[in-house]
Amino acid sequence: MVRLSLYQRGLVCCCAFLSLLPIIAGKAMAGGGPKNVLVVQNRQSALSQRIARYYVQARDIPPENVCTINCSTSEVVDYTECEENIKTPIRVFLANPTISSRIDYIVLTKGIPLAARYIDPSNGNYFSSGALSVTSVLTCLDDPTVNTLIVNPYGPEAFTEATGAFSHSNKYGGMNLYLVTRLDGYTEGEIYRMIDGAVSPSQMGCIALDRAVPVPNKTMNDRLKAAYTLLAAKGVPVIYDNTSTFLGNLTNLMGYFSWGSNDPCYNAANYHSNYFVPGSIADTYVSTSARAFKPITGGQSLVADLIFQGASGVGGYVSEPYTQTTWPQVLFDKYTSGYNLAESFYAASPRLFWKHTVVGDPLMAPYAKYPYIAINSPGQLLTGLTTISVTATATSGIAKVDFYFDDVYQGSATQEPWQITVDTTLYTVGSHTVEAIATDASSIAAQASAFTVMTVSNPVSNLRVVADAFNSPDGQGVCAAKKVVTAVFAGTGGWKYEFYIQEENGYNGIRVLSNTFVGKDDLVTVVGDLSGESSERTICASLVAYMDSLMTPLKPVFMLNRAVGGGNISSITKGVTGGVGLRNIGVLIKTCGKVTYIGGGGEKFFYIDDGSALSDGSGHKGLRVDCGAVCESAAAEIGLVTGENVIVTGISSCETIEGRIIPKVKIRDLSDVH
Repeated sequence: MVRLSLYQRGLVCCCAFLSLLPIIAGKAMAGGGPKNVLVVQNRQSALSQRIARYYVQARDIPPENVCTINCSTSEVVDYTECEENIKTPIRVFLANPTISSRIDYIVLTKGIPLAARYIDPSNGNYFSSGALSVTSVLTCLDDPTVNTLIVNPYGPEAFTEATGAFSHSNKYGGMNLYLVTRLDGYTEGEIYRMIDGAVSPSQMGCIALDRAVPVPNKTMNDRLKAAYTLLAAKGVPVIYDNTSTFLGNLTNLMGYFSWGSNDPCYNAANYHSNYFVPGSIADTYVSTSARAFKPITGGQSLVADLIFQGASGVGGYVSEPYTQTTWPQVLFDKYTSGYNLAESFYAASPRLFWKHTVVGDPLMAPYAKYPYIAINSPGQLLTGLTTISVTATATSGIAKVDFYFDDVYQGSATQEPWQITVDTTLYTVGSHTVEAIATDASSIAAQASAFTVMTVSNPVSNLRVVADAFNSPDGQGVCAAKKVVTAVFAGTGGWKYEFYIQEENGYNGIRVLSNTFVGKDDLVTVVGDLSGESSERTICASLVAYMDSLMTPLKPVFMLNRAVGGGNISSITKGVTGGVGLRNIGVLIKTCGKVTYIGGGGEKFFYIDDGSALSDGSGHKGLRVDCGAVCESAAAEIGLVTGENVIVTGISSCETIEGRIIPKVKIRDLSDVH
């Protein structure tokens, strides 16, 4: 008999069910959020990288949460490929303390192997039942001693049921686990649709449970009945079939579980006639249901077909799992209680380092009752010590609100008023992204986030990096802390000294005019006002403080003649006319070329050409090299000969000649040319 809980079969999508599931505008999650997700892409697969980019944008995953590995693109690989080119680089990436403490979920992308052939430690041969799921193997990433199937300490047979939101920092059976999923399907478009469905789920539809008659396995059949009993008691729309009929022609499904092609009454046409709504999940009792996510013919039914039919998340098996399969009563009880896809599938999976693979966005949780959060006074001007406040409410109460400023954690409020004080003097003047994340006080820890852009406006702009000065107007006060002095020259325009500072990593340089002496390779803090003097962004320093000295001199960045000066960054910070790449004026560089012209008499410059065939309008071919700061005559003191090849080290700079900004290299001493 086919039973319908609370609703007639034709009304399984009744909108009255929405009263249990309030829709909150914006992106909301349960069991964690985007900052807790690591996305893995394969350098060898352009498709993998496109999917990663799409998912990162759709879920607002921080860019630093993307790990790039270099592995095979085959769906099934040997264990050595998995260990060396998948597990090891991910483990190394997660060793970074700035990210390791926050990652709970790992998401693989299509183009990364699906399964790996592992050695059975009991006999030294490959597992006779087939390859292991890469997602399942990676759950035990923190414990390299795990090399064969184990009872899932987070799963249905654990001594203590996994309650509360999942966290990698929690110990489950003494283990720190990751919940691992993948984004996969037959086509790129299907995967994008699956991601979209996870981010914006329907929150309406029924769950179909199809028992097999006659019974292939009574225990597994009874689990489907138990799932029906739980769902019916909760008032969730459910279709339960315990007849010899194989369910088909169902629409608006939020969940599905059957025996697939293992059902004695399996009907392939019916299997392919069921369609899903965004936010839906599905699994089957089919031994090789996830053996491929590319079109193949023959063999058992595939869960990839259910993705094609609209499912936003599926579970399946890459090879024979025996009876170590998903427990549907746990899966659907967790999911309809508000837990996310990853928590629900793994709570229902009895084994790890085994055959089960989970496909979908781990954060998808359409049944969660999300908090409401809004940032008060969005777009306000921030100065000095500023309080940022939010309005946050939830049915179960608010546990905390976390605040981020440009994705940097600022702190949490654990009681009303939901606010935090930010010292804006530590930040660059200009626009900044403010994010507040509210977590409710329920066991599922549902989250909702709010974003806004606020403007910091202070007399002095604290530069995180030198490049932060590039978009600030003339007259803006700036503070550049602990930067490297790369060159020192005599001052101009009443200033005693002219010098250049740069980041310790070798990028982003800027000119400084000062009355305080500094030495090359000094680490200094500079405070002053910005100016656009001599076509270069310049800090006119009111304070220069010595901090330390570099033990090893900064190495110049090599670039071609045509790249010197770079292109424009903004209307304030211009590169050179026809400049190639990002503006690099102020950076210590090295370039080379054949001497094409040597200034005579009092001229303090020469030209070199590396084949770029530059022309700056002077009539001389190549890149201008300025040696006026170190000699009176380029020809006499450097001893150059036209036609010889030279290597030049100096500051990438520019000069305005007849209204045109042209590139040049400013050498620091005679040894910079050799």
